[in-house]
Amino acid sequence: MKRAALAVAAALAAAGPLAAQQDTVPQGRVHVVRRGDTLWDLARQYLADPFLWPDIFRLNTDVVSNPARIYPNERLVLPGGVAVSQRESEHTVFYNQGQRSTDLNTVLEANRANYPVVRQGDFYAAGYVARDNEVAMLARVAEVISPSVVPLSRAPTIQVYDKVFLAADSGARIAIGDRVQFVRPGRVLEGFGRVWLPTALATVAAVDGGTATAVVIRMYAQVNPGDLVVPVADFPVPNNVRPAASTGLQGRIVAFQRPHPLQANEEIAFLDVGRQAGVKEGDVFEVFLPRTQRDWGTRSEIPVGRLQVVKVTQGTASARITHLEQPAIAVGQPVRRVAAMP
Repeated sequence: MKRAALAVAAALAAAGPLAAQQDTVPQGRVHVVRRGDTLWDLARQYLADPFLWPDIFRLNTDVVSNPARIYPNERLVLPGGVAVSQRESEHTVFYNQGQRSTDLNTVLEANRANYPVVRQGDFYAAGYVARDNEVAMLARVAEVISPSVVPLSRAPTIQVYDKVFLAADSGARIAIGDRVQFVRPGRVLEGFGRVWLPTALATVAAVDGGTATAVVIRMYAQVNPGDLVVPVADFPVPNNVRPAASTGLQGRIVAFQRPHPLQANEEIAFLDVGRQAGVKEGDVFEVFLPRTQRDWGTRSEIPVGRLQVVKVTQGTASARITHLEQPAIAVGQPVRRVAAMP
């Protein structure tokens, strides 16, 4: 009898802290980690913005010591006002034979309407052309935080979720929580400016005088010490908005982000028309070979391909090649806008 009483008392003592822990976490504000989850994914799922992952991390420092590592069955508290979304049921659903199903094309069209015509990844990863005085430099990447007692023949490679030191520029204002972009200056295009190549996105985690610590949250190329740090531009393309047919505006291709002799789909072309000409992210341009007089007569215009603008600066636009009809796209070719965002 005494042993049974002791067992009951021990069970109650063990259950007490667990019950207290559950009481301190409001129902509907906890996510139980599943295999494959990341803080980036959870911020996208619950906060509709993957860049807000530090908000979840700060609430769970007692559970998560390294934001790059979260493990199954960990219970993560979510920021206030967030409702936990329900996962799809694993039960099989049976329909009556006479029940009408939704047309697949209707479902696909409705799904497409909920997303912007330009992907955020394309907007932040695309290189762009701008003059040096148009790029607001905040700092430079100094080095990755990777102390070691073992002598290294070369600096360690910077990876996602690594922490790096930033050497702030004189007069620059950097605060904890700021989102920044790392860019690398490239070649100069005469008359237009310099090609700037994004390498990563990061969140500022600490500031100590003229030095800041940032956590790399997304990489687009190898990050190197000396890369410039600039503010992150807001994503400008809304959901549920599509470009409409448009004519009139013409320009030309002045360069490619990667100057290969043969360009392919998904490559970035730089156009000589930008914000000043009314170009917006999402606009569609057609590349063509103009009518040409030959010995045998007049050769008609030849469509070459289509481009969609993913980033706009004052005088230029960065456009992704979405379709190639001829393997003949090249610098100097004319383009015309065939669809414009409202």
